[in-house]
Amino acid sequence: MRLAVFSDIHGNLQGLEAVLADIQQRGADVVWCGGDLVGYGANPGEVVDRIRELSIPTIMGNYDDGIGYFRILCGCDYKSEADAERGARSIAWTKQHTTEAQKAYLRNLPYKLQREFEGHQVVLVHGSPVRLNEYLFETVADGVFAAHLENTRADVLLFGHTHKPYHKVLSGRHLVNTGSAGKPKHGNPNATYALLDLTPTEVKVQIVEVSYDYEAAARAIEATDLPHEFAQMLREGRG
Repeated sequence: MRLAVFSDIHGNLQGLEAVLADIQQRGADVVWCGGDLVGYGANPGEVVDRIRELSIPTIMGNYDDGIGYFRILCGCDYKSEADAERGARSIAWTKQHTTEAQKAYLRNLPYKLQREFEGHQVVLVHGSPVRLNEYLFETVADGVFAAHLENTRADVLLFGHTHKPYHKVLSGRHLVNTGSAGKPKHGNPNATYALLDLTPTEVKVQIVEVSYDYEAAARAIEATDLPHEFAQMLREGRG
């Protein structure tokens, strides 16, 4: 069977639609979403509505938590005062541009999805199995990854949050960061998602890059009073 998993759309409707079209073209049997539907981008409400319309199983991201529960901060690890100030403006703007029904949807999302496919236990979380906003970069110590695999009993552990995709195998078990479908940070503007082909004897993982009209997404940001730096980050594929 074929499983497609995307995450971290962050209000980028153009990125989302391109990823969904690519997934449909490749014929996925099951589609999951790893959260962070909103924040930074110009179309948070439309992204939420699209995910709901398609009934895609979706988990909560830290930004979904921030908007759904009207928090002041999104739980992001900003590296500078300027980044933190832009983040505060983003969360305030996104609260103003989502409805109560959309916020209720976000705050009622589950923290994980777990299902057995072809004999493999597959678990999806946003940041990590223990925290919405834990950053599991590829450089994290193997012992940390091993502990998460053991605690979840996952054969395949999927996550996002860092916006930097990778696939790592540890003692025959798979760790997959799906990257970002709407705010990539891997050095180019393409959206990314993970495509898994599972049989009873094998797990094949592909990180798929999808080109899309990122200029339209950037211009949509610039047409709002969101920080215009977010538009340039989209163009450059950086954080």
